[in-house]
Amino acid sequence: MKFAAADIHFMRTAMELAERGKFTAAPNPLVGCVIVNNDEQIIGQGWHKAYGGPHAEVEAFESIATDHTALIHESTWYITLEPCNHVGKTPACAALIEHIKPKRVVIGIRDFNPEVAGRGLERLRQAGIQVDCGCLANELAWQNRRFCWNTQKNRPWVVLKWATSIDGFMDGRPSEHRLPGSGGFPITSEAAKPLTHTWRALEKGIAVGAGTVTVDEPQLNVRSLTAPSPRVVLLDPECIIRPNHPLFLRNPNAIHVVGTVSSNSDPNCCAWQVNEGLDKLLEQLFTNYGLSSLLVEGGAMVLNDFLEQGAWNEIKRWTSPLPTKGGLSAPLLPSDTISLPYGHKSSGQIGMDSWINRLHPRHVFD
Repeated sequence: MKFAAADIHFMRTAMELAERGKFTAAPNPLVGCVIVNNDEQIIGQGWHKAYGGPHAEVEAFESIATDHTALIHESTWYITLEPCNHVGKTPACAALIEHIKPKRVVIGIRDFNPEVAGRGLERLRQAGIQVDCGCLANELAWQNRRFCWNTQKNRPWVVLKWATSIDGFMDGRPSEHRLPGSGGFPITSEAAKPLTHTWRALEKGIAVGAGTVTVDEPQLNVRSLTAPSPRVVLLDPECIIRPNHPLFLRNPNAIHVVGTVSSNSDPNCCAWQVNEGLDKLLEQLFTNYGLSSLLVEGGAMVLNDFLEQGAWNEIKRWTSPLPTKGGLSAPLLPSDTISLPYGHKSSGQIGMDSWINRLHPRHVFD
């Protein structure tokens, strides 16, 4: 259906509200809600602030001032995602709206979660509420790309991230100098760190291989902004890293991916053989550990494996203008990547370093 300019305006406001939960809502979706009276004035608004907390619809309803409560039955609700129709960590939002019975509800996209999947819309319609769905649907599917991918594929949204010198190396040291505990080799300048840490904060997990941990001993946390750090995933199928490694002392809930797991192993040990393929591992990380998204930071062998198996959704790459004149080769960017949709920046520069953000060609949001 064709939506009026006012519908698009208020849904865009709800979408902007939803974005405020980008660091804390996962594995739940980003959801915003705006409640508008007959005079097209906003009388309530809210967003899903954190996993396990009140949903956007509840936040919006509870924000309505006392002198506006009489207007609620004639209101229009703009919600970016179909209201839930099941009781999970919070009550069903469809039940709240059914009880209030506003005049109209405008929804951005349907919820592909099998526990919802259109039943929230149908419940509201059976209650006699006018329900219109599809306002800014493509843009909202992009905003909730992680959640939509999770519910359709049962695996995390995977972002590959690396930095390369202008001449194509991600570590300028010769192999004989990349010794255990020798530390990382910085490719980008200090100015790049805030954006890099923002990229980390957006994802629920951060994966590295045993080689990177052995040589670089990375911290893998968020330090340049106030946001939760992702859960560390150590890819160590040959069981090289010992349980007393500093990585585990700093990250006691790190997921240790190993070749075999005994019955008395740590519950954070995940059994996976390389020959099973990365899709199998990703399914385990989503189903057993609840990782809705995964940032893969290295090393080169791990990144190349994800690229070769097509086990990725997004790429974020830094490029330094400085050459290293040798060292460890960086992965090559696939030639068929596509730009981000809807005016989102696919490239930029901070200080002397440039960055790109590209999508797998399977993702078309228009």
